[in-house]
Amino acid sequence: MPGKNVLLLNPPGDKLYIRDYYCSFSSKADYYWPPQDLIVLSGLLDGSCRVSVLDAIIDKVSPEDCLRRILEGDFQAILFTTGTATLKADLDLVDRIKALRPETVVIASAGILKFVGEKLLRDYSCLDACLTDFTEPDLLDYLAGRTGTPLRGLIHRRGPELVGPAPSPGRTFEIPVPRHDLFPFRKYRIPIARRLPFTVVVTSLGCPYRCGFCTAGAYGFKSRPVSNVIPELQALARLGVREILFQDPTLSINTNRVVELCRKMLEAGLRLTWSCNADIHSLNEEKISWMKKAGCHTVSIGIESGDDALLKKYSKPITTAEIKETIRLLNKHGLRILGYFILGLPGETREMALRTIDLAKKLNIDIASFAIATPDIGTRLREEAVAKGWIPADLDSWDSTDYPLIASGDMTPEEIWRMRRKAVRAFYLRPSYILRKLGQVRSWTDLRMLASNALSLLSK
Repeated sequence: MPGKNVLLLNPPGDKLYIRDYYCSFSSKADYYWPPQDLIVLSGLLDGSCRVSVLDAIIDKVSPEDCLRRILEGDFQAILFTTGTATLKADLDLVDRIKALRPETVVIASAGILKFVGEKLLRDYSCLDACLTDFTEPDLLDYLAGRTGTPLRGLIHRRGPELVGPAPSPGRTFEIPVPRHDLFPFRKYRIPIARRLPFTVVVTSLGCPYRCGFCTAGAYGFKSRPVSNVIPELQALARLGVREILFQDPTLSINTNRVVELCRKMLEAGLRLTWSCNADIHSLNEEKISWMKKAGCHTVSIGIESGDDALLKKYSKPITTAEIKETIRLLNKHGLRILGYFILGLPGETREMALRTIDLAKKLNIDIASFAIATPDIGTRLREEAVAKGWIPADLDSWDSTDYPLIASGDMTPEEIWRMRRKAVRAFYLRPSYILRKLGQVRSWTDLRMLASNALSLLSK
């Protein structure tokens, strides 16, 4: 007999917020994917609990309506995903829930909780526990009332004390097949998707690299065996899902694992199309070839900067020469490329920023995402920003797509903001780029998504 009645909640917001576990932000264009922690938790809880899902962002549920639905649902436990972009609003909501239903167990989930979970539990009585790792099954022990000892992946209250988390063993993990059917997956969309319906799959947690600006690298790394991933993909295919985003910070770390995943997908007769995050340092021709065969059409890679000195300063293990060679290999195999760039890292001058924009224009990539450097919780960049007095030590809430929090080199925050606008226009308004994208339109859906994303990006 299933246990507690549990709600997995993606809280409401006044923007199209993406709570992407390691960071959170408002969508810069017409795209939205589900929170990967809630996806995984749906499978972990299924069978032991009665699981419901409320994605208040994509379903456009107001805070008041969200509160009403929660009270009507009579949930014994609520697990909600959060992040720096919405932390205060999310905590305000659960505080209201707790005031009305004090017996309801409230658990927060976000990558930042590994670093600030204990502080939030001390500061907010509405929280009963914080997940520091959404893949650990000890959550089931907690919900069953077995709370006397430290639990893996969880900080929890025991009377006036805080307990845990216990150490997590090994560098691998397995999860039950998630309940993707509980999520409104037919509403999810990303501009790089070739087909719908679309959703995300997680095959690894964190990242083995320690880039100074990235929370995923500060989190650590572990991965699922391929034998544990394939049943989830088969379940999605039966559900009618046609497109997958492998939402690992970087899927391409291990050549043998990538090749095995692609080979097993082909052997299983999966006809899914997919995209993934990868890193320039580990991509090679063998991986790229297998990825293409198995249905991959787009690879998202962190290029970050066109200045080798800045890349080195922030421990990004690549050079501009490696960037160009990897782009060449991806172009050779016909894969589309989304390049991530960062503007405003401390020490970056106008000349360096312009060099980055120039590199983006010269590389044969399909989409360029220009982000503003933000001092994310858990990163070396945050430690630097706090130590030098650029931000207060208790700053824990911001939207990384909004105005810059810190200055850079010889640029003020206002100049960095203008530089980002310049970068977007310089990349997307090139006649050669516009003609190439129009030439790739194959349907009315393609044209509508292209126009929607262009308007959204250029309005920033």
